[in-house]
Amino acid sequence: MPFNALLSEKKNHLTATQQRTMKYIMENHEDAVFLTASSLSRRIGVSEATIVRLAQALGFDGFRGMQRMLRKNFQNWLSTDARLEQTVKHARTDEDILAKVLQEDIRNLAQTLESLSIETFHQAVAEMAAARKIFVVGLKGSHSTAIVLARYLSFLREGICLLKPGHGDLWDSLHEVGKKDLVVGISFPRYTRLTVEALAYANAQGAKVGAITDSLFSPLADHAHWVLPVRHQLDSFIESYTAVMSLINALLTALSIRNPPETLKALKKRETLWKGKNIYWTVSKERGRN
Repeated sequence: MPFNALLSEKKNHLTATQQRTMKYIMENHEDAVFLTASSLSRRIGVSEATIVRLAQALGFDGFRGMQRMLRKNFQNWLSTDARLEQTVKHARTDEDILAKVLQEDIRNLAQTLESLSIETFHQAVAEMAAARKIFVVGLKGSHSTAIVLARYLSFLREGICLLKPGHGDLWDSLHEVGKKDLVVGISFPRYTRLTVEALAYANAQGAKVGAITDSLFSPLADHAHWVLPVRHQLDSFIESYTAVMSLINALLTALSIRNPPETLKALKKRETLWKGKNIYWTVSKERGRN
């Protein structure tokens, strides 16, 4: 089972001390994956027994077993230049790279499906349907996915706001968020600070907060009412957003069929506008007869 799936399954069964320990490990992975249990316990300020019991609570025989799985995830957390160096070491031909990348994305999709909670997915769709206004924030590489989510949400309902990067723009848009609103944040390692701050602010204002991220121990999860963990591993200098986009497609589709008459009405209105403005290229009748 993927490590994120373990966290999703076991997190609620961990003690407060174990959760704090796991949070430290996820936030300081570059050191944690190589430290001994005793050294790690001193860093965190807990007993070595706590480290061992945490590993056992997650289903491992001991800390070393958990550490081996953490090391397998280490590739996800490398900086972009370090990840490119790793890719160059293993690259052989363009054909090898093509097959490897597509196979990794297939695994990303399969393991994301395995780790997602259907109850949490239901909650996300329900809150998207009920919110007065939905704010979507995703910066850096995640901004493209935020654009897609916000754009197609606007096809289905009113009150959609894409929080854009730029000096002051994000906070100007978010300052009116309230208890009837929903803020959805998208970010992956290395997490963007502003995305985390936006979710923290929305939570403090009493708004509903959702996170699409890599883990229940992501810093976004600290401020979210629901978390949809997505696997994004890719042996390259970039992250893979294939599974993220697939999840967004699922959210949009599920939302669209909650109220089919309203969805059809909204889409027909847009189609009429597009047709009237001649938005899309079409083959003319004259050309079709030739």
